Amino acid sequence: MLTILDLINHYLGYFTTNSKTKGRIYTVVSAIGVWYLLYLAYRFFANGRWLRGTLIAGVFILLLYFVFLNILYFFTKSVTKWDVSPYIEKLLGGPHIEEETQQQTVIMPANGLYERQDVMPGVVDTNATQQANMDLLATELEQLGLMSTNYGHLGTQAQRHIIAQHDIIFANHPGTLLPYFDMVTTDNTVKIMGGVNQLQARELATLSMVGMVPARQAMEKYHLALASVVLNGGIGHTATRTELIETEGPYSLKVEVAYEKRR
Repeated sequence: MLTILDLINHYLGYFTTNSKTKGRIYTVVSAIGVWYLLYLAYRFFANGRWLRGTLIAGVFILLLYFVFLNILYFFTKSVTKWDVSPYIEKLLGGPHIEEETQQQTVIMPANGLYERQDVMPGVVDTNATQQANMDLLATELEQLGLMSTNYGHLGTQAQRHIIAQHDIIFANHPGTLLPYFDMVTTDNTVKIMGGVNQLQARELATLSMVGMVPARQAMEKYHLALASVVLNGGIGHTATRTELIETEGPYSLKVEVAYEKRR
């Protein structure tokens, strides 16, 4: 059985198969192969080798248990209170981080890099038109493969930890950095513009605060620039006592503003 699994892993390497698909294939093969151990145990019992038969039967039951857990994990959204995986993760030093075989596009902001001490969080307000633009941008980013939807490769327990702090974890955790973003001052307001590029940029939000200072007041004392604009939201998970439940939340922006005192 191990040889078969090794051959499957070798040949799947020629294809762009994600970790969940591989997990389903391994689970099916394991679910079939584990019954061979039961046959071996039966043969030992039939030949009077009770000790070896009992040991192999014990291994069969243990592996069958993990096959059952894998079926729940890879083929359903159900969970069981008899799942020992969280305890194994804790024993091994934390939640397992899956290796994603599909290459992810890396987006580097064109607005430059800033020292952390020169950056403050911004507070934004969003009206209905801006929210619609944000939703449209999210769809474009997902269609272009620029938005990950794998919950940051986090396992169940790690997701629960974030949900306990924020009530929800989104599939694009920890957020999607916009390929293009800028700020435009019009009529005493500071508009946040963003898009897949400059030509397709739309108005996404209004900057209302920089740190604890109103945006207009901050612009009078400092030179301001957007350090990063991150989109978060959409499909996500909330938690019950026994399982994670898929839900959907509105998209929002997390904005960081770089500042330099005017001379």
